[in-house]
Amino acid sequence: MFLFDIYNNILYYTKEFIVTSTSPNLFIHGLMAVFIIYLLTKRPFKPRQNDTLTKAEEDELIREWTPIPLTPKTNPLEVLNQNELIIQESEGTHVTINNKKYLNLARANYLGLIDNQEINRISENAIRKYGVGSCGPRGFYGTIDVHLDLEKKTASFMKTPEAVLYSSAYATISSAIPSFSKIGDIIIVDRGVSQPVQVGVSLSRSRIYYFNHNDMDDLQRVLEQTQFKGSKAKIVRKFVVIEGLYYNSGTIAPLPQILKFKEQYKFRLIMDESHSVGVLGSTGRGLTEHYNIDTNLVDILTGSYGNAFSSGGGFCCGSPEVVYHQRLNGVGYVFSASLPPFLACSSTKAIEMLEESPKMLEKLHSNIGELYQGLNKSGALNGLLEITSLPISPVIHLSLVDSKSNKSNRIDDELLLQKIVDKAMDDGLLLTRAKYVTAEKFIPKPSIRISVSSNLTTDQIKQSIEIIKKCTSFVLSSN
Repeated sequence: MFLFDIYNNILYYTKEFIVTSTSPNLFIHGLMAVFIIYLLTKRPFKPRQNDTLTKAEEDELIREWTPIPLTPKTNPLEVLNQNELIIQESEGTHVTINNKKYLNLARANYLGLIDNQEINRISENAIRKYGVGSCGPRGFYGTIDVHLDLEKKTASFMKTPEAVLYSSAYATISSAIPSFSKIGDIIIVDRGVSQPVQVGVSLSRSRIYYFNHNDMDDLQRVLEQTQFKGSKAKIVRKFVVIEGLYYNSGTIAPLPQILKFKEQYKFRLIMDESHSVGVLGSTGRGLTEHYNIDTNLVDILTGSYGNAFSSGGGFCCGSPEVVYHQRLNGVGYVFSASLPPFLACSSTKAIEMLEESPKMLEKLHSNIGELYQGLNKSGALNGLLEITSLPISPVIHLSLVDSKSNKSNRIDDELLLQKIVDKAMDDGLLLTRAKYVTAEKFIPKPSIRISVSSNLTTDQIKQSIEIIKKCTSFVLSSN
């Protein structure tokens, strides 16, 4: 009876309140008070002791139970990308697969140093002196004198005060970004960046904004949008992240305009030069040399030894403060075993060879132009494929002219391009589709990706053009 009296009193006073109140806010507060009292007086649910299942009911529930999959269901594109080719032997321009030789345009070997005998000899000597691996991170007895030699050589080559060496090119940019940008900071990213950059941006847990690929008007819009006033501007750090040469598109960043914005909007610039170092510029020093810009205007500059220099690992250049900070905070530096000594020796030698013989760079530029012009000339691709990269890029993307792909459905275009790749392989030419991780935020349209090397001969380039032309016509004309 006690609870019954409480409810009667609540209803009575609520009725009187509604009749006499002139304030809607007081009425709302009154309803909230009633609801709170109701929750406090409500008896909690307790299952009855005799609510037990029979053995037959338990067995039926177990049979009907379906566990949540450990991994998501594989889609058709992932199945297509699972096909792997096993290389049995590798030379400068060719690889052997299933006991057959193929001219290889699928790997990044821009300066053609994979089969260089001098580099092989130096690497062999390093293995005999230091062993194969370092067996420890740099801070835990993993630093070897050849690591310091390579850092010094890289800083000198890139014309920066210092450089820090990572054992993985992938981990370089994906560690450098989160070591500087933290929660609450702002990162503005070009939509065309590759997957390692996207991972680094995500790991930072910063506030992320994207601008359309190489669209300076859109970049300025985002910069204006993030131009906070008052006290917030004093505590927010802002970074713009770009690539020198975009691997996903074969285009280059408009660095002069970005540096103008840097002066105007006061942000720090992070640039990954994994595919532009050893390629762009008169001596291969990357995008800054291509535009004749001081490298030190880029706050944090990363790169790879694996593409132009045919070795392994990555580097980050900058001021002494930038480099020292990564030795303490770069996850890929602190917690990974250091670069195998023989790879450090091969990278050092590759940089020396480029400095001593710039003709290898001239040959690369000549081969890029020859292949690009051969594919781009009237009728070469029969109006079925188009080149979407720039004529100075060693990464050439061929996309379908009549593309019907979108973010949710691209399998039809991928299957057509794979048929071209397979047909070219029948003729002795190794190509590859551009493949992406499903989790990537902005996946480019399907394409065949060609990597140009400086050790390709004119005959090999002409042969490649003819095979691509023939296979494209054969596959697409019949579909």
